[in-house]
Amino acid sequence: MQRIFTHSAFGDAENFFRALMHVAPLPMFVMSEGNCIYGNERFIRLHGCKDDFCATCGLEHLLGQEDREAVGQALASIEAGVVVRLPLQLLQTGGKVSAVDLSMSSLQIEKKSFVLGVISEKTEKERLRRLLDRLAFHDSLTELPNRILLFDRINQALSHAVRNGGSFAVVVLDLDGFKAINDELGHAAGDAILREVSRRLRACVRGVDTVARLGGDEFALILHEVGNEKEAGIVLNKVIRDVAVPFELASNQVALHASLGIAFCPLDGSTIQELLGRADYAMYAAKKSGGNAYCVSTGEIGETAFRHALEPLINNIRLGFEMIDEQHEEIAACLRGLLAALSDHETRAEMKWRADYLQHLTESHFHTEEDLILRYAIRDQAQHRDEHDNLLRQLEDFLHEPGCYGMTVMAHAMNDWLLPHIETLDADLVAQLKAAGVSG
Repeated sequence: MQRIFTHSAFGDAENFFRALMHVAPLPMFVMSEGNCIYGNERFIRLHGCKDDFCATCGLEHLLGQEDREAVGQALASIEAGVVVRLPLQLLQTGGKVSAVDLSMSSLQIEKKSFVLGVISEKTEKERLRRLLDRLAFHDSLTELPNRILLFDRINQALSHAVRNGGSFAVVVLDLDGFKAINDELGHAAGDAILREVSRRLRACVRGVDTVARLGGDEFALILHEVGNEKEAGIVLNKVIRDVAVPFELASNQVALHASLGIAFCPLDGSTIQELLGRADYAMYAAKKSGGNAYCVSTGEIGETAFRHALEPLINNIRLGFEMIDEQHEEIAACLRGLLAALSDHETRAEMKWRADYLQHLTESHFHTEEDLILRYAIRDQAQHRDEHDNLLRQLEDFLHEPGCYGMTVMAHAMNDWLLPHIETLDADLVAQLKAAGVSG
């Protein structure tokens, strides 16, 4: 057994420390340089072992890929004297999965760094809260972090970089030709491809890095302690190579490629808006040059970037019912104006006016749809109304301070906000209206 007490700092305290760990009512462990070097009996039992602590008793053996990433990221930024708490899913012998909290704190002893960890079980109420949090912060299709969680992790990385003078990279990835394949083979095939792309991307990065889904066929990566193209190139080339491996579907073999853009902190920016916007602009440059490649940010954030981010919404806004289509286009035009205003750095009052007008158009459009639903006895009336209420709440929250977001970030958010509603409930509404002989 590797012993933490080989470090002289513990000296005569070894027996006291062992006794303390032995009587502790919770699983506890000690880490050094990212590896578990000691665990008490309760920690060892989680691995299904009855003997002393051994090499197979590492924390990583109890966690899924995403939780390993979260722990790795926390370990990379943990500070002395600060307690970090993480909700985790513990994978135990026999297939048992337990919702737990992991608390970790950093210790400095004779210039050596250690991390003390404590695992505690959750109550049923806490498990429900964790489930709700997961639904709010993870993409339901791929189970990757969603845009909201991505923003939070970029903010954490920014704070860490400021405190420690470090660097990191933000990568935006778009699948070349995905829409054509999705249209030809159907959404089920498209979903299967997106899930497999997610798996491949995770396999390309380290546990401390983040893979997130921005929406549609766009993904984002956070690469920690990476400050230039030479350091990032190995990962980016591996991503390009792995995504290009043909996808085996039920009766088809499909080939796809990826376009990537990368921006570095602090070289290319020190805000979410700057980093995502410049990475997105670089990605668009890679796509424009033929795809299946990556481009490094040149420091530009152009109008092209946010127009590209809006493409999924603009391309799917017409459903073949004139009254609804015209209102969709009004909303899209107002949204383009709001994003252009962000680019032109309009005053706060001007931004507020544009945001209020977008909200007015959205409310008016939803009233139109609800009138049609009532007039022609469309099914799923309650679901449509509930969805409208939910979308209005989301819009109000997001537009509360529109100037604090970059235009590319906001464009992605607007896609995620409205596009799924148009493609599902609105499309179904139009189909029912046409079936009833109603013309727009």
